[in-house]
Amino acid sequence: MRATVLGWVVGGAWGCGGEATPPEPKDCRDTAAGCPAGQPAVPDDIPPPPPGAETPPADPNATPPPDKEPEQLPPASGATLWLSKEGAAQDDLALDLAVDPSGDFFSAAVHGYDDLEARTPTDDSIQLVLTRRSGTGQTLWSRAYDVQVAMTPVELRADVRARIAADGAGGLLVAGNHQGLMDLGTGKLAGGTFVARLSGDGVTLWAHEVPAALTVADVAADAQGRLYVAYTAPDTVDLGAGVKGPSAGVAVFAPDGTPERAFAVGSAEATGAGAQPLALALAEDGSVAVAGKYVGAVRFGTQSTQAAGTGSPFVALYRTNGTLGWAKVRPGVKGAARDVSWGPSGDLVAGGDFQGTFSWAQTPLKGASGPSPFVVVTAADGTERWARDLGQDAQMQGVAMQASGEVLVTGYTYSWLENGTTGQDGLGAAQLFTQRFDPQGQALVSRLFLGVTPEPRGELYGVEAVPAVVLMPDGDAVLYGHTDRVTDFGVDKLRPLRGDVFLLRVKY
Repeated sequence: MRATVLGWVVGGAWGCGGEATPPEPKDCRDTAAGCPAGQPAVPDDIPPPPPGAETPPADPNATPPPDKEPEQLPPASGATLWLSKEGAAQDDLALDLAVDPSGDFFSAAVHGYDDLEARTPTDDSIQLVLTRRSGTGQTLWSRAYDVQVAMTPVELRADVRARIAADGAGGLLVAGNHQGLMDLGTGKLAGGTFVARLSGDGVTLWAHEVPAALTVADVAADAQGRLYVAYTAPDTVDLGAGVKGPSAGVAVFAPDGTPERAFAVGSAEATGAGAQPLALALAEDGSVAVAGKYVGAVRFGTQSTQAAGTGSPFVALYRTNGTLGWAKVRPGVKGAARDVSWGPSGDLVAGGDFQGTFSWAQTPLKGASGPSPFVVVTAADGTERWARDLGQDAQMQGVAMQASGEVLVTGYTYSWLENGTTGQDGLGAAQLFTQRFDPQGQALVSRLFLGVTPEPRGELYGVEAVPAVVLMPDGDAVLYGHTDRVTDFGVDKLRPLRGDVFLLRVKY
């Protein structure tokens, strides 16, 4: 019950008590002593109410209030819109990021490495963590799955690597490799290669072990929910359901996880030779772009090529039925194409590293004694558009293309970037950067996210990577990675306990 001031006054302070003559109605002080029914008792010592508030005279010199609130300026280009963090006391590593058609983000990470800095890590328990966040970085749900091995012998180590793709219907497709028992919610998986599908609210719909001993490199999904998996294997593979696959290729799984088909990426022409797919991108028309490196003598369609040294980069396009459309190989240089992405206009961007000299779109690129990063753009029909070398002090991590044809590159650099390449002024330590190029390959704006100098931990000297970068339809860049260094991301400093995972969105 809520007591009013009047209630406390009447009930507890003033009572007339024992008057012989009932008071007049206008002077009634106690209902029990004779006040007429319906008229409240009024104590005779209540002070009169204060006079009504008066409006002070207007100050002729006062500034009148504004007619409307000041206009809120939009964030400047390059400004960090938000930063989302995850991590615990152990080392946690980012694995992959995917964007749902609604604009939500799916992410995959591994949590709980205790001795990542050891020469021979012996973690017996870690977690695969799948998370869904809104377009503003708010966590909608997160699922953690234990991956465990026996505590002895100590040589056993729990581990997991996974790649993810949005299934086009609000859910999530996952493929990867794991060492140890893992249960995604449908039963224990013993170890090896797995594929799985989760609903939009994080419920596992199915999870299957793949009988073949293959290593998952990257994944993509089409609008019908088929899962495309780029992989390598020691030999030809049996994917199950009567589907056989080559030692290096792309496997396609139906929306229920059943293997449908597989096609080869390159064909080895000598013992020890072969292609190694490292990245995969799927176009709306079903064309599949694959980037990676090849070793030894390899044939792409009718083109036979011999790699340099430890391997040379390639980018290839395969049609919907798995036949080769075209392949771009650079046998004269060492290196690899490590990421590939389609632009909405149909052009293709790839990035990687190289040592040596090669040309692309009649542009010569000259590498240094160590690996130098490159970015190249190709039309869907194989026409080479442009190429850039980012300089020997940088490391390329990922590439993406906007609808306008602008390209975003992210990575780490030891020097300030000048006109899209590393300059003479050092930064003291590798720093995370983004660099944009216009549709003709001219350098636009770059951005640095500065971190403190890494501190050695056992066999480690800095735990950091950006395994995924995407460009949103409005041009905003989204970076997903991990670091063990205090880093200024623009809206907040990430202060990791050890290796912590970050997701940030940067204004276009």
